Amino acid sequence: MADTNNLTGASEQALVFIAPLTSSTNPNTAQILEVTGQGEVTVPTTLTEVQLGIQVQGETATEVQEQVAQRSTAVVDVLQNLGAQELQTTSIQLNPVFSFENGTQTLTGFEGINTLQFELPTEQAGAAIDTAIQAGANVIQNISFTASDEALQQARLQVLSEAVKDAQAQAGAVFNTLQLTPGEIINIDINSANNPSSSPLLFNLAEDRALAAGGTTPIIGSPETIEASVSLDISYSPNSVGTLASATDNPTGASEQALVFVAPLTSSTNPNTAQILEVTGQGEVTVPTTLTEVQLGIQVQGETATEVQEQVAQRSTAVVDVLQNLGAQELQTTSIQLNPVFSFENGTQTLTGFEGINTLQFELPTEQAGAAIDTAIQAGANVIQNISFTASDEALQQARLQVLSEAVKDAQAQAGAVFNTLQLTPGEIINIDINSANNPGPSPLLFNVTADRALAAGGTTPIIGGSQTIEASVSLEILYFPAPVGLST
Repeated sequence: MADTNNLTGASEQALVFIAPLTSSTNPNTAQILEVTGQGEVTVPTTLTEVQLGIQVQGETATEVQEQVAQRSTAVVDVLQNLGAQELQTTSIQLNPVFSFENGTQTLTGFEGINTLQFELPTEQAGAAIDTAIQAGANVIQNISFTASDEALQQARLQVLSEAVKDAQAQAGAVFNTLQLTPGEIINIDINSANNPSSSPLLFNLAEDRALAAGGTTPIIGSPETIEASVSLDISYSPNSVGTLASATDNPTGASEQALVFVAPLTSSTNPNTAQILEVTGQGEVTVPTTLTEVQLGIQVQGETATEVQEQVAQRSTAVVDVLQNLGAQELQTTSIQLNPVFSFENGTQTLTGFEGINTLQFELPTEQAGAAIDTAIQAGANVIQNISFTASDEALQQARLQVLSEAVKDAQAQAGAVFNTLQLTPGEIINIDINSANNPGPSPLLFNVTADRALAAGGTTPIIGGSQTIEASVSLEILYFPAPVGLST
């Protein structure tokens, strides 16, 4: 029943536990392997949810509320004309504004904000935001992406299938290595994990920001990840004597350290009473990375919000175009910000300008990443936030199965060394406990490329990927019979 297929999207962690035997040591008594498989599926998002606001400051509450009402009406009208769905008001606020000097609080005016929320297909969201801001909106609180209900439901079914296949593959790796014969699947537990939405993009646009005609902010939705875990209880028959690896075996990739514990004998000295050796093997496999994930940005400073946002939009569009032409995968917007810049002197805060940044993320084969970064910077990007490396899903899944086999071989070799030295006869493997360790990815490379940084013609940034390490530990409980009295080592 072993399924050793490589699973794209399967998680890198799994826990396997086998319930211990009862007092019976009948070799015909079937034992149970409980193995938990993980599944993960990414779903492209097609809808964008936006929260934007109309924020006004003035001397009187009446003046402020009148402006908020007028601008809100204009924004609602344009959004309805654009076909915005789920349009609703999420917040209305009107608050006094105070100044503090020499311990005295003075009313200086009022501030009002009306927040609206709507949903549109992602390809329409950028133009809708720009149009709403031209109509009077001047604050964007957040943006989030989601897939359609139909796509999410299909992914939930697919991820359950992936988790079952992962459990089958792990069980096959263990049974094949130990030469055990699997039996029936006697229990199935489905534990679907939460399906978190993509992290929202955070915005802070200054008041009275307006886009130049024809400038459209590019927005590329990030995918949603659906996860699930499925546990299978699979019966098996304990193996016969003599299946342990030789004490001189040196499994490739096995750790050099392991813990061996021999359970103490009971008060009985009956040589037919079986005792238990518990031995833990370690496995480690290094996987070369082949893919590079890059986060880069377009950062602009200027005197006005309009000037800054116009430049960010233009340069972002150019960068997206070149990345798409280069075949960048998983291209998505991860952050858009526009913030005022202040100076502070003698306790006084002065607005000196604005700073905007749009951050994009993409993935390419490592050998193409350096040239892609250089081309993106030539097109207008001037900040690289981080770079990380990963192996393909297929390589990681194959390594997960290999490391389980290596850990089992290491446990067998240790048990063989102990039994051979003590001249003990091993019996059945009555319990297996597999604990896959965390599989951390390589540390990302940190970059800080200053504004308006330009590459010399013909210079290509060299990018060299690291490796990922997969680890696992497997504990075996093996029956053995005490040696006769007087045995010499």
